[in-house]
Amino acid sequence: MKRVLYYSDPLNDDFASNGITTKKLGNSFVYVHESPVWRACAFLAYHSFARPVTFLWLKIKFAHRIRGKKLLKPFRNTGYFIFANHTNGDLDAFVPSRLAAPKKAYIVCSPDATSIKGIKGLVQMLGGIPVFTGVSGAGKFKEAITRRIRENKAVAIYPEAHIWPYYTGIRPFKDVSMTYPCETGAPCFAVTNVYLRRKIPFFGRPKVLSVVKGPFYPGNDLPPKEARKKLRDEILAAMEETAAEYEQYEYVEYVFKPKNSEN
Repeated sequence: MKRVLYYSDPLNDDFASNGITTKKLGNSFVYVHESPVWRACAFLAYHSFARPVTFLWLKIKFAHRIRGKKLLKPFRNTGYFIFANHTNGDLDAFVPSRLAAPKKAYIVCSPDATSIKGIKGLVQMLGGIPVFTGVSGAGKFKEAITRRIRENKAVAIYPEAHIWPYYTGIRPFKDVSMTYPCETGAPCFAVTNVYLRRKIPFFGRPKVLSVVKGPFYPGNDLPPKEARKKLRDEILAAMEETAAEYEQYEYVEYVFKPKNSEN
């Protein structure tokens, strides 16, 4: 039987169901670690352990492939942003690493990722940049993103904000996450994860193709508000176009149900 999920608000409904109690990030939370020892451990954890393990996981679980990665090659020595649809916990955590290789990919993530006792440091070593939970952390969060771009790394953002597992459409999203490309002038790429039926079923789970389009640039000649909207519209259109290009396999069915509906 196909799993059915009911939604009423495509902007705010979340189906992550991770059971994590979110812990607020205190004022002392360190976004960028300067210790040589910490940085060495992060390098080894990411390149020697996480990258090969995530590659195998994506291949085994999702038969994962990438289309359009050649579009990223001219930007190996340039920082850039990746904007992708938010449809799977481990998929969304691992795909940016494959896309950006050989450079490191950082991922803007929920504070949930650093709320699990004992792995907060590991999440950061593997590239997690948790969204600030208080006004006091906004500056450090912004500086962490701009610094990674200056270091010519990739920064992945999931503008839909909430996970809808195996959703085959593209949900509307706000332009707030376009603030960072507009301020840094860095190129952006739209990455759409599409779900396709397998020839040989693997517990009924679909295979995944990540499709890259771009680059897209912020309109530096426009006022900030208009530049954010222009960039959001272009990336959203590219993702919607990609999602419509493929005959996707609906592993989970999403049904709209108004909040006040009794049925």
